[in-house]
Amino acid sequence: MSAGALVICFGPLGRLIDAMAAVQRLRAQNTHERLTLLTVPKFADLAKSSSLFDDVSTVDLWQNPNALRSLVQALKKRRFERIYDLERSTRTRQLQNAFGAFSPPFAGAAKRSKWKLATLPPHPLDGDAALLDLVGVGGTTPGPAPGPDGAWLLRRHAGAPSLEPAFFGLEQHYVLLNLSRENEGPCWPVSQFTALARGVVETGMGCALIGTIDDRACAREVVQVDTRIKDLCARADYYQFAALGARAKAVVGHADGAARLSCAVGARTITLHEGHEDANANAPRGRGAVALVSPSLDALPARSVLEVLGMFGAMERTQNRKK
Repeated sequence: MSAGALVICFGPLGRLIDAMAAVQRLRAQNTHERLTLLTVPKFADLAKSSSLFDDVSTVDLWQNPNALRSLVQALKKRRFERIYDLERSTRTRQLQNAFGAFSPPFAGAAKRSKWKLATLPPHPLDGDAALLDLVGVGGTTPGPAPGPDGAWLLRRHAGAPSLEPAFFGLEQHYVLLNLSRENEGPCWPVSQFTALARGVVETGMGCALIGTIDDRACAREVVQVDTRIKDLCARADYYQFAALGARAKAVVGHADGAARLSCAVGARTITLHEGHEDANANAPRGRGAVALVSPSLDALPARSVLEVLGMFGAMERTQNRKK
């Protein structure tokens, strides 16, 4: 049996979710008999549940040349016919160089790639699409590359009580505020998240905060203003994030992995960006995606975000739109 192709994507979560769009295109075109993903251990279960890969291999990112050599030796034994570098980072360039003169054909951005992107589009989705175009994989569409179809995120534990809003004490109508972010750069002040949360609950809507354990301190500051605001930071897994987002009236906040999970399942996902350059490079893409651009996030008032929520009907206490 052919070893097929290797897809490399170490993360973070948002990058991996976006990369699923390229993998879905590979699958749709039946380009390879087998697809293997190389990622970090914390994303292994998520990748396996997508059913897009025949195998998922994991590696702790190497800290020294010996660890890198061991990884390359293990990959050489697999005899992959082709390697898709959807990471396109310094680490994957190091990995490609470590293969030496007898490397499998790489598709990426490194100098020695057989299929090399001369220029990298600002958005990773466009970079992935351009790379597959370069290789000759069919299924291309004009215009900006679409985001992934995340329906599999909702099928994983469909019907489980832990995916229901009531499991987290939420009623039918609620808005999720996403405090976390994956990349360094401007962030929306906690004071504005607090004002937005207060504005949401004062209309009679439910409001919950999502994020990682690192966001708990910010979340505690926000929930102090009103007991109706719920802190779900570090309390929900990937599938719960997706299920909560799919049923929310809107998901608002930074453009990180949680935002991409929500967007992939069709949620109204409003991400906040400082300048069009950031939006062009980082905004999620999907039928419910909205990029709210401000010259300065520090100067973006909560009332403006509330107005955007109102424009999209997210503050109306009516039946949630069907997914």
